[in-house]
Amino acid sequence: MTPRRIPAGFTFARSGRLHLLVRAGAPDLVALLRRWAAGSLPPARALLGGRGGVGAFQIRSDLVVVLRPYRRGGLVRRFNTTRYLGFSPRPFRELRASEALRAAGVPTPEVLAAAALWDVPGCYRGALASREVPGAINLWHYLQMAVPAERGPACAAAAAATRSMHDAGAIHPDLNLQNYLVRRTPSGFDAWIIDLDGVRFARITPRTRRAAFARICRSIRKLDPESAVMTLACVEAFRTVADAGAERA
Repeated sequence: MTPRRIPAGFTFARSGRLHLLVRAGAPDLVALLRRWAAGSLPPARALLGGRGGVGAFQIRSDLVVVLRPYRRGGLVRRFNTTRYLGFSPRPFRELRASEALRAAGVPTPEVLAAAALWDVPGCYRGALASREVPGAINLWHYLQMAVPAERGPACAAAAAATRSMHDAGAIHPDLNLQNYLVRRTPSGFDAWIIDLDGVRFARITPRTRRAAFARICRSIRKLDPESAVMTLACVEAFRTVADAGAERA
């Protein structure tokens, strides 16, 4: 079950049922992922605004890794939270998508390793290890803490990251306020797009961009139904995702 395409700069490793893609220079991650596979991870630092199961691990003095075990969503999670079917593991696909986007200049966290633990052929559990972005937190969590004047600029940074992703020819099927990281800087905000396992590359049309804006709006309505957090400036900032399509029409 060796991955069909190993990205440049990565090596494939196998330890029994555990298959890994590990970035050169990060061999310390193999031990961490073996512990994940054995169900014996050490205590992790919880991430501010992070989701359940995701934690940060200090691997070296100069390296903090965010480990994200894959969790099922939707109705499936009621009876299956961690197992996936198929022979092309999602962590490997996400790693390849992340590398392609980073090469195109799209801001995404650096993936350091991807893991697939095979229960039987065609059934696996997965995990992804990324370098922590210091000071960056989930956009939705940040917006809830921020003063209103800062919310629009934070959303504008996320919208700019989305436009760069579209310009690179990529479609994210689950754009929502929790799939961005943002960080306050002296000059404004930086933003990164995360959870890339469903990303696909295709021709980007004005309709594609409008659909992406519509997904973000659905996320806004779901997370903030009373409009207590999202300002008009936030919505207008994300509207540029759709407007970019009109400019290219």
